[in-house]
Amino acid sequence: MTYYISRSEKKRRAKHLESLVKELATCSAAVIKKLPCDDFVKEELLHVITISGGAKNRQIKYITKYLRKQDDTDALFDYITEQKGSKLKENAAFHELEKYRDDIISDVLVAKEQAFHNNEPLGENWPSMALDIVKDRFPGLDVMDVRRAATHFAKNHRVTYTREIFRILRAAMETEAMRKG
Repeated sequence: MTYYISRSEKKRRAKHLESLVKELATCSAAVIKKLPCDDFVKEELLHVITISGGAKNRQIKYITKYLRKQDDTDALFDYITEQKGSKLKENAAFHELEKYRDDIISDVLVAKEQAFHNNEPLGENWPSMALDIVKDRFPGLDVMDVRRAATHFAKNHRVTYTREIFRILRAAMETEAMRKG
């Protein structure tokens, strides 16, 4: 199932990829030569080492644009994490969970507004495209727990429920990572 990726999400992904390229540009030539990517990227990164100022920034953006067209950049993230102890991948996962949580909360608030206009109480089976995406991403997720916490948030706007949603999502992500790894 394919989902629409918003323009904002594309920008976030591009910024994240750009931060990877910036970090790769600080590596030594020996490390760059061992990168798990094609020779073109290696050559361009080696060129970045030799330049400075605005030219360096343009070159970084050029490499980022090239990598955005690539399907899988996870190998680069894994490699830089292994080489430098980078937290880029962890930060990306954290931001991904925050985005999922915010989308779920937006969906429940829309459902609450619709229920209010229809003079109905907000139930726990409100429609949510974000929950469908998260359920596909993390098959072991207990969707009813997320729905329950989101419904409680919609009713009284307590921050503890947003934290609960995030905790549930993080547990599902960790479970999925252990299952795969």
